[in-house]
Amino acid sequence: MGRRWPRIRTRFLWSGIGRHDVDHKEVAMRLIVKFNLVITLAFVAGLIVSALLMRERFVANARTEVLANARIMMQSSDSIMRYTKQEVTPLPQALGHDKFVRAAVPFFAAGSIFEDLRRHYPDYSVRNVALNPTNLRDRPTESEADIVNGFRSFPDRTEMVTERQTPNGPIMSLSRPLVAAPECLVCHSTPANAPSAMIDTYGSANGFGWQPNETVGAQIVSVPLSLPLARAEEAVVHLLLTCGSVFLVVLAVLNLFLYYLVVKPIRDMAKIANDVSLGKPDTPEYERQGSDEIATLSLSFNRMRRSLEGALRLIEGT
Repeated sequence: MGRRWPRIRTRFLWSGIGRHDVDHKEVAMRLIVKFNLVITLAFVAGLIVSALLMRERFVANARTEVLANARIMMQSSDSIMRYTKQEVTPLPQALGHDKFVRAAVPFFAAGSIFEDLRRHYPDYSVRNVALNPTNLRDRPTESEADIVNGFRSFPDRTEMVTERQTPNGPIMSLSRPLVAAPECLVCHSTPANAPSAMIDTYGSANGFGWQPNETVGAQIVSVPLSLPLARAEEAVVHLLLTCGSVFLVVLAVLNLFLYYLVVKPIRDMAKIANDVSLGKPDTPEYERQGSDEIATLSLSFNRMRRSLEGALRLIEGT
């Protein structure tokens, strides 16, 4: 029995050479690579989901902003027409003039003001259109006619928001119906009832035959969407770049902590374990101060090493 112990120890040491003589730096790097891969994949997945949600939110905010601007423009048009009706329309009659003054017509006044605005901002427009207008300038385009017919098909509808594509980008339109009021029929019922000065100006071929409470047209405010949407996309890109930069900084800090708190201690213990398994003398014990998991592992490892060395000494002394 005593002769077999040295051969047992020899087999133990040779098996240690075959199984434990490894590159511990390579093992540590594989651990860091796996950690970085998992963290990066989780971050990228979260970033993609966040980007999609934030893009949807930014685009919705852009559309809300454009719609708010359209309402302001529509209210401005209403204010111009209301002022014209109250202050300008009565002036020709009050001054004893029989001539038809187009500037005294609320729709013409508002349309002229916003036509001047359109020369500076071509994509912005406020139009009061009618399917059968007196002034051919107020005849609707194909898309505007669709809006008017939409109001005619659904008389209870008081507002419509639409979008259309143009060569300059998407346009959002806010529309409200124009309903023939009793005072409108003074000029638009029949040519015989219309003021002669208006007939002299526009003729009798257009703008007549309106019926009471009929939806004859629409007030349409158009505002471009391209710039707000571009700003929304730019905000998403800036958000991604900011989050990506923060992630890289955090990842670098985590790698430093991982290396010095986990990888390096484990690598040192693995090197000591490898030296012990190869039978190298005077291999120092690994000491780790503290009460964390690595310190607990080092204590357990040292106890196991001492127990193993004690067992080997007993075997050699047998």
